[in-house]
Amino acid sequence: MLTGVALLAESRITPHREPGVTERELIQRCRDRDREAQREAYARTCRQIYRLLIRMTGNEDDALDLTQETYVRAFSRIHEFDGRSTLATWLYRIAFNQALQLLRGADKTKSKLRLLAAEDRAESSEISHTTRLDVNDALATLKPADRAILLLRYQEGLDYRAIAETMGSTMGTVASRLNRARSRLRELLQKSYEFREGTTAADHPKNVRGVSVKEGPQAD
Repeated sequence: MLTGVALLAESRITPHREPGVTERELIQRCRDRDREAQREAYARTCRQIYRLLIRMTGNEDDALDLTQETYVRAFSRIHEFDGRSTLATWLYRIAFNQALQLLRGADKTKSKLRLLAAEDRAESSEISHTTRLDVNDALATLKPADRAILLLRYQEGLDYRAIAETMGSTMGTVASRLNRARSRLRELLQKSYEFREGTTAADHPKNVRGVSVKEGPQAD
């Protein structure tokens, strides 16, 4: 099994891909503790996992630490992977739980301070009428689970079934949580625009960087 230090070293080199190896074959080799298979599994998925974690935590060091921990946990528990989801979805679930522990656990105060700082920037900074609001600060003020579900849906492109598997919930719950998270994000963005530009809710753009805050429940 690769250690956290080894994973860090792997992240600094260009990954070597084995396109001819199927995911099923790769998983079996990982179960046999094949280091090359572990590197390949990491190479195929690490960018997605890190991208989710950096947006969830808002901190590069935390995201890198959590990415390493995700793969250390995954490779030590690879026998638990039953193949009903993709490897990436299974890794998303581990990463998601790791991030929630960080944000809700011992480092909760530090994380809250980072989020409050982001919220303060969103309320106090000035932008021109032609500049579209970056949603990062608005996302940072959401509850971790709400932020995660928006990122999984719109950044990672997961369907409702995959999100449900990642978050350990049902598709109906995903639809409900996604609606709530979209509504909260829309509210934050509208308030920010009104504060900065003196606009009304009717003037607020319907889409911000690919996040459609008006989308209703879907059955993917």
